[in-house]
Amino acid sequence: MWSAGCILAELLSGRPAFPGSSTLNQLDRIMEVTGYPSAADLAAVASPFAATMLESLPPPPAARPLRELFPGAPPEALDLMRRLLHFSPSMRLTAEEALRHPYVSQFHNPAEEPLCEHTVSIPIDDNVRCGIVEYRDKLYGEIVKRKKELRRRMRERDAAKAAAAAGGASAGAVRAAPAEDAAPAAEWRCSGGSPAVGASQPAQRTAAAGGYAARSRGY
Repeated sequence: MWSAGCILAELLSGRPAFPGSSTLNQLDRIMEVTGYPSAADLAAVASPFAATMLESLPPPPAARPLRELFPGAPPEALDLMRRLLHFSPSMRLTAEEALRHPYVSQFHNPAEEPLCEHTVSIPIDDNVRCGIVEYRDKLYGEIVKRKKELRRRMRERDAAKAAAAAGGASAGAVRAAPAEDAAPAAEWRCSGGSPAVGASQPAQRTAAAGGYAARSRGY
């Protein structure tokens, strides 16, 4: 959700939200917006490395109001940005809450917004400092891995649907097949041309007609 707040800031200003020249410089720029984090905020981040970096910074000035940093932004956009750019992750809006915010409510469509039932986490240790190339390669690797997993699940789902459809078609063909005549003509009794018990009505009529013709010929 922090990333969503940064993207919103970039859309409103037309430039990067926190273009730091180094890690420490970027933290300075962030705290111009969020203010210096409290002990509870640092505990919520749960990153000893981040806490050590912040301790090495001089006390920053008071946070500047967003309306000064983004003078042309609508009030609702500034409110959404403020709720997304909390230093503490636990204080930020969730994705579901952000979608209901007045600034984006006109695009909100619950029917097309499935909820994620598990926590999404990037398997990159926040307590290990990596270079830009290393971070980028790790993120790209995770994206490629995730896409392959989704393609595999889609193939399995399509195969299961095809198998179910084929099974249903076979069962339908068996049900639609005509039943064998359970009482063939050979089962008629010869005396008087009377049909056997259980014969079908067309067979009975045919047998009766044959018996009448035989009697009329004197057989």
